[in-house]
Amino acid sequence: VTGLFEGNTYEFRVLAENMVGLSKPSPSSDPIKASRPITPPGPPINPKLKDKTKESADLVWTKPLKDGGSPILGYIVECQKTGTTQWNRINKDELIRQCAFRVPGLIEGNEYKFRIKAVNIVGEGEPRELPETVLAKDILAPPEVSLDVTCRDLITVRVGQTIHITGKVKGRPDPEITWSKDGKVLVQEKRVEILHDLPNVELQVKEAKRSDHGKYIIAAKNSCGHAQAFAVVNVLDRPGPCPVRNLKVTDISSDRCTVTWDPPEDDGGCEIQNYILEKCESKRMVWSTYSSSVLTNYAKVTRLIEGNEYIFRVRAENKIGTGPPTETHPIIAKTKYDRPGRPDPPEVTRVSKEEMTVVWNPPEYDGGKSITGYILEKKEKRSLRWVPVTKTPIPERRMKVTNLFPGHEYQFRVSAENEVGLGEPSLPSRPVIAKDPIEPPGPPTNLRVVDSTKTSLTLGWGKPVYDGGAPIIGYVVEMRPKVEGADPEAGWKRCNVAAQVIHTEFTATSLDEKQLYEFRVSAQNQVGLGRPAELKEAVSPKEILEPPEIELDASMRKLVIVRAGCPIRLFAIIRGRPAPKVTWRRMGIDNVIRKGQVDLVDTMAFCVIPNSTRDDSGKYSLTLVNAAGEKAVFVNVRVLDTPGPVSDFKVSDVTKMSCHLSWAPPENDGGSPVTHYILQKREADRKTWATVTAELKKTSFQIANLVPGNEYYFRVTAVNEYGSGVPSDIPKPVLASDPLSEPDPPRKLEVTEITKNSATLGWLPPLRDGGSKIDGYIVSYKEHDQPADRWTEYSVVKDLSIVVAGL
Repeated sequence: VTGLFEGNTYEFRVLAENMVGLSKPSPSSDPIKASRPITPPGPPINPKLKDKTKESADLVWTKPLKDGGSPILGYIVECQKTGTTQWNRINKDELIRQCAFRVPGLIEGNEYKFRIKAVNIVGEGEPRELPETVLAKDILAPPEVSLDVTCRDLITVRVGQTIHITGKVKGRPDPEITWSKDGKVLVQEKRVEILHDLPNVELQVKEAKRSDHGKYIIAAKNSCGHAQAFAVVNVLDRPGPCPVRNLKVTDISSDRCTVTWDPPEDDGGCEIQNYILEKCESKRMVWSTYSSSVLTNYAKVTRLIEGNEYIFRVRAENKIGTGPPTETHPIIAKTKYDRPGRPDPPEVTRVSKEEMTVVWNPPEYDGGKSITGYILEKKEKRSLRWVPVTKTPIPERRMKVTNLFPGHEYQFRVSAENEVGLGEPSLPSRPVIAKDPIEPPGPPTNLRVVDSTKTSLTLGWGKPVYDGGAPIIGYVVEMRPKVEGADPEAGWKRCNVAAQVIHTEFTATSLDEKQLYEFRVSAQNQVGLGRPAELKEAVSPKEILEPPEIELDASMRKLVIVRAGCPIRLFAIIRGRPAPKVTWRRMGIDNVIRKGQVDLVDTMAFCVIPNSTRDDSGKYSLTLVNAAGEKAVFVNVRVLDTPGPVSDFKVSDVTKMSCHLSWAPPENDGGSPVTHYILQKREADRKTWATVTAELKKTSFQIANLVPGNEYYFRVTAVNEYGSGVPSDIPKPVLASDPLSEPDPPRKLEVTEITKNSATLGWLPPLRDGGSKIDGYIVSYKEHDQPADRWTEYSVVKDLSIVVAGL
């Protein structure tokens, strides 16, 4: 059967045919697949030696072109030792599945032949022999090192990432591999991992740091030689860790300066983009950014404040971030000129008790500007405070210092000044005592009479101009009665016999007002008495009269205002000879201050009234009286308090349902106008007051809705800005009733019975009782011929009848 397709499965049947026709088909045959006939496979193709050692050989080949109609199940490798004819199967137990095989168990130095057979389901195919014999020995090859393409130029990573360096290493025998960086051999550690799976090699550096950048070298070495390769790694980080270098501040003036620097040694692996310049005032220590985009390695800083101290700092910045800062030393914004240097200590010459002459030399350094003057200071040796001798600079280098205290020890120092300012002061001079050559003092100055009475004279004088070089320890006062033609040195009597006069004043007592006296005063130091000073003319004691004078403080001249409860303090300075009598009064009914304290201290007169009230407001007078005259002043005082009671409070127009109240404003409004009144009432048999109105502006009010027959009390209180004042009540209760009047006359008076000496009268009550019940009736009589006004009262009765007897 032809025309079949290989790989298809076919079934067959047979039909018989005769003249009549075809028979029925026979049953189908078993299925059969159309395939070629199966034969052993062909020989492998192109067997060759891939590698060898002294003990093994690595063979490779390609599968046969023909598999014999059945898949290749594996391969058989056979070897033949040179010099023999026998082929020995190497893989005795199982077939070789791959097209490669390592033949083990070779003997070094022997030559071998190898052949390979393919095997399918039918059996072994035709062998194919290696074209050359194989000598069992090692192959020697020097090392070869090659890095991957990604590692050949520049490896760039960021800080914190992992550095990967990969490559291949070849060589026979296997070479020894070493990794190094900057001459230091790398070993396996926490961050460094070395992977060798020849020919593949890899170095990993985890969590890279900036210090990991550099040149990495891989070296391979075996018995045949050595080889190496390198990779350059750049780790990107912020500039640093060392900051910018050589930071300097130059060209300093009063308001600007120039800051210069060199780039940092390490730019962080990428180009410096810019620099950040900051400044800080030393006294505030607050940093502020002057510029965050400086492109050069210098910057001109402006708008500084003259005399302030500044610190600058600079940081480099790249695309990764900002590096650490570098700070300058503090600088002061000032001109390039400086203040003068310190002069040498000054010298003191020509010493006296009140004066010294001080001289000095200029400083060696004038600050670049001419010296314009000097400031000379002095202090007592035991004092800490230096005091300038003059208010303005001294142009010369010499100064006469006056007004010194005799006997005190002084030191001096000097400072030079130029246009920039005042320099440092010199060291102090040697201490010098202000004193003269010692001798008796000169006479006291300005001897005069300062006070006088009928029996005394008070003398006053000034210290001598010259104390003789020693302190004045006292004065001697002498006097004598004036005698014409007397010896100038005779008759003098010492007044201060008991003790030395220390002060420059003395009072001579027990004098006769009819006698003239001469006085003289001598100063004394440790050497002795000096020349006396005499009173220009003889004097006699007499009383000095001075009329009283009063000097009021400015606060007393106008109105004195105090709050209630605070004390009133009145005072004045008084003068007069003899001492005047002081009287304080309050102008009013009796001109008497009923409370408070009146006092006199030296020349001050006081009047203090504690816990003031509204009643203390008014005019106060201070009167001084002495033999020379009288003087008075007035002070107006206002005490700010609540108002006093209202005046003239009265009730009128009383009816049984209403009444009318009226009053006058309080005489004392408490120093503030009355704003309104509070009106209250209470029934006489109750104690509680009820408010009728609390905001009454007028001084009268009509009370309504009274209960007829009840008695009422009424109260009015004035109010100002300080509160409610003193209430004012009516003195007696008011009865709610209509007004009372005289009753009408009784009606129908008749004589009901009469006798010779009596008469019986009867009558009816009046029509109106006048608003009150009738208390009684008055019965009067007169004789018929008597005048009309000669009525005689007989009796008062309550009944409506009476018997009049005694007629």
